[in-house]
Amino acid sequence: MDIRIHGPEANTSERATIDAVLGENGARRDLLLPALHAVQSRFGWLPPGTLNYICLRMTLPPSEVFGVATFYHMLSVNPRPTELAYVCDDIACSLSGAERLCSELKAALGPQGGKWKRSPCLGQCEQAPAVLVSQAGEFPRLFNLSNESRAVTADEVVLALTAAPVRATFESLRRSVPQAGQPGLRLIKRIGEIDPESLDAYRSSGGYAALHRAIQLGPGAIIGEVRASRLAGRGGAAFPTARKWEAVAKAPARPHYVVCNADESEPGTFKDRLLMEGDPFAVIEGMTIAAFATGSEHGYFYIRGEYPLASERVGLAIRATRAAGLLGNNILGSGLNFDIELRRGAGAYICGEETALFNSIE
Repeated sequence: MDIRIHGPEANTSERATIDAVLGENGARRDLLLPALHAVQSRFGWLPPGTLNYICLRMTLPPSEVFGVATFYHMLSVNPRPTELAYVCDDIACSLSGAERLCSELKAALGPQGGKWKRSPCLGQCEQAPAVLVSQAGEFPRLFNLSNESRAVTADEVVLALTAAPVRATFESLRRSVPQAGQPGLRLIKRIGEIDPESLDAYRSSGGYAALHRAIQLGPGAIIGEVRASRLAGRGGAAFPTARKWEAVAKAPARPHYVVCNADESEPGTFKDRLLMEGDPFAVIEGMTIAAFATGSEHGYFYIRGEYPLASERVGLAIRATRAAGLLGNNILGSGLNFDIELRRGAGAYICGEETALFNSIE
């Protein structure tokens, strides 16, 4: 029996959008979410014909494709405007004027569900109330709207729906990190101080010295150093990092993977966003050291869908690092073959949990 999603066939433009993602790899289940992202970005929603075509190309049952398409709040199987503003009404934003902004948008644009909709935390808590603007089309845009000197107004949201995004600056990074430039900083010392899009600037500030040192030490000694540092996960479990790395290194099954969980969705939590926006090469260097220590061949960098600037800068950093020979085959002559693939979530709080994140990637 041939079970299909009821609706029209995909048109030429819809098929081309999907084919651009799948290429000759239609059987790869892990490309389902990227394909849905591409359709959503192009048309503003997921027309039934596109879902049928994805099922055909990927040989997946409609129930599975429909289940994924309806799980993430940034995807929609119902028609939406090509321009849409997500307005955070979570706790930090509610305390900073989100309800006022929602009332003003209702008066200007009508009830939510049209040109604007309420959203859970967008991870822009230091710029509350947060607004994420999506412009679908041939040249789609997704950007966070903020006015750092005061709260965003409804007029600014209305204008942003059709305007080009304002390019983020060093100054915006410094405002997000009030400690920028202070002596003694370690984790955030580069944020707001160097160009986050320049590999040369990163290396001039000491970047990649740690990878060189790690290669000199060797995998076992790296894990020993991590154990001595008592480095632990920043989540609720505070799991010892060295124990996790050692378990992967000793695992006989291959290949091994390094997965960067950058899907922080807890209201008030945006530390990872600042690292990705302000110091992305440092995260990539850290993943490469982890790969060397654990014998991993492939990495996944999973960023929540509401972080467009972080996705842009991490993607740029991965490409620049690969071009410089710091990702790929035989990195720095060490024998390490390691590369990173960037993946975006699509709005799901649960995907910050480890097994849900793996499921989303797969």
